Amino acid sequence: MNTMQLACFLAVAETLSFARAAEQLHVTQPAVTQQIHSLESELNTQLFRRTTRAVELTQAGLIFLGDAKLMLEISERARLRAEHAVEDLRQPFVIGCHADADVFRLAETLRRMAGRFPDLYPVFQVVPFRRLYQRLLEETVDVVVAFREGGLRKSIRYRELARPGLVALVDPGHPLAGAGEVEFASLREYPIVALSPQRSPEGYRSQLHALLDGLPPERVYFCESVETAAVLAEGGFGAAVVPDLFRGREPGLVLLPIADAQPLSYGVYYKSLAEKPRRRAFVELTAEAFAAAVQEELGPEAGESIPHGDI
Repeated sequence: MNTMQLACFLAVAETLSFARAAEQLHVTQPAVTQQIHSLESELNTQLFRRTTRAVELTQAGLIFLGDAKLMLEISERARLRAEHAVEDLRQPFVIGCHADADVFRLAETLRRMAGRFPDLYPVFQVVPFRRLYQRLLEETVDVVVAFREGGLRKSIRYRELARPGLVALVDPGHPLAGAGEVEFASLREYPIVALSPQRSPEGYRSQLHALLDGLPPERVYFCESVETAAVLAEGGFGAAVVPDLFRGREPGLVLLPIADAQPLSYGVYYKSLAEKPRRRAFVELTAEAFAAAVQEELGPEAGESIPHGDI
């Protein structure tokens, strides 16, 4: 496996086009095709599904995506160190998450960590699949910030940070915009914008199934992220049902708490904190930051429901 193979794979994964990938890399299309075939042969798996009309990542390709990004980044760092003949003394701290939105509240945590550990080098791995937890076990990832999921190994520890409910994001002209809060029954009367079940947490999926049960398909719009769901809501396509974890990020929308929704559990996963001062600091500081944010948004009494967990 070489860097050209990885670069070709990432370019095709980004553009979903062998021709555009070739333009981006300034090589010929047959060269890109050859590199992809060589990589697939080496991995003994198909990374892309190709038809005459489209190119898409296979499940194996999606899983390999994060690894490929990390390997290419390590290679680039090594090249820069060799080129400048100076050892990079920074210590990578790898934070895993399933979506870009998961890093929204980490800036203050990282600012405070940098004060304690001047050699800190935060590295984010965004991987929308359970492969991320295997990396946690292998300790190629230090922590994972995500909603709670079942079926994980007992050796993976979890510290709850927040218990967000569900909210409906609607544009100011939506019939429910002035309701203050809503229930699932009232939402069913209008088109729904929902997160894709393949990309959403366990607790969300079960409630989504009940909400959408019996609705005609043409009244439901599925999205891959909170950000894209918000765009459709602002565009008037329907009410976006999302976890109440991103309050204040969508100023053009009205946020309506869903009164009969069950809260989700959102937190940080880790394998061990023993002799891992950076991990311990991350868990402690992130818990403090989330508790402060909840109190600021919902009042001092809100923080009382956030469990402290064990460190």
